[in-house]
Amino acid sequence: MAAERARYIADLLQVHLEDLAFLWGQRREALSSRRHTLREYGELNERIEAHVQGLLVADTAALLELLKPQLTAKDRDEAFAAGYGLLRLNDSAATHIVVVEFLRAEGATLAGLRDALSLAPHALFAHEMQGALVHAKPFTAVSAAVVLANHRLLDGQSERLSRLLTAGHELVCELAWRAAALCDAAAVAASATVADELTSRRPYRHVLAHPSAAVRHAGWGAVAWAGQQRALPALRQAAGSGDRVALHWLAVLGGEEDVALVQRAAVALNDVPACCELLARLGHASSLPALLQWMEGAEVVAAAAAGAAFTRITGIDVRGRRITAPVPDDADDFTREMAPELWLPDVRKARSEFERHSDTWTQGTRWCQGHRVDEAITREVLLQLDLEARWDAAARAALAGRALSVPPPVH
Repeated sequence: MAAERARYIADLLQVHLEDLAFLWGQRREALSSRRHTLREYGELNERIEAHVQGLLVADTAALLELLKPQLTAKDRDEAFAAGYGLLRLNDSAATHIVVVEFLRAEGATLAGLRDALSLAPHALFAHEMQGALVHAKPFTAVSAAVVLANHRLLDGQSERLSRLLTAGHELVCELAWRAAALCDAAAVAASATVADELTSRRPYRHVLAHPSAAVRHAGWGAVAWAGQQRALPALRQAAGSGDRVALHWLAVLGGEEDVALVQRAAVALNDVPACCELLARLGHASSLPALLQWMEGAEVVAAAAAGAAFTRITGIDVRGRRITAPVPDDADDFTREMAPELWLPDVRKARSEFERHSDTWTQGTRWCQGHRVDEAITREVLLQLDLEARWDAAARAALAGRALSVPPPVH
């Protein structure tokens, strides 16, 4: 005799759905976060799965009634929750409903359903995604490319993908390059000769000169994950010419020979918080004296940024006094109420720690959170880093031909 299906409370299904949407938004942000390690990211995934299991207690008819209307939600995370819940039924009819909505969705709804299809088991919809890549309109086609790339099913030599890489719309172009980075990284990891082949196949010159900063970010990421070391001279030239995106990536990818260039270009921005962010990403001990000077300055935003960068590099907490960030004299009540909190650094502690550890820090060319993350980095250290630092380190290793990790999924 078949076991009776578990009973459920209808109102609790709505709670699970809302919590699933909320947690998915957190997971998307966590993917490149300084607050989450890979272990904490995994714990977030476990919480998401718990709410999915809460939904799956219900029968298929009940879930269709609850979730189908939400597939067209204008909120990305709500569309994801509905789509993912139906896809996890592993039912061909329910999957077809999600795919149909995906093919006609736009904007945030399309992004949410793209997320759902990227995370769910692909057996029941991979063929439809391949068809959408070839035949659908550009936004849908590039979303299908993202789904396929996240499942490691994207053909890097696809003619449609090649056209999407030079698409006129910047979001289509950005997503296409991020999807291409996933399949190119896998191809290079499998065969070192692929990196040379990609040089002639991918329109790197086009993307690295693109007027959109978001597209150039995606392009330089693709360069790194595909092991395109030949692009480093172009990266240095662009960074030295004032391209902030290139400067960001040179701070992430550059070697010892690039430290002085990054430091000069960062200072030339005449924006201390932005400069501190770049120096933190660079992680070189020679930046610490400049950070200490800014920490002692009277400008509180600059001092707080310098203290945060010092901690980012060394792993030593030098937070001192917390204050509310200053606002203009003519600011309205809302601006004053929403002014962020800043931590002014304990300069005496920072100087003491610098004197104590400076000899150690000069032995490495790059530090993050007190860990050496230069060529001496190990997989064990990689696991201890937050996700932003993890992807930075893995991208550097990929550029150098030493695969440490697959790239992050595309959202």
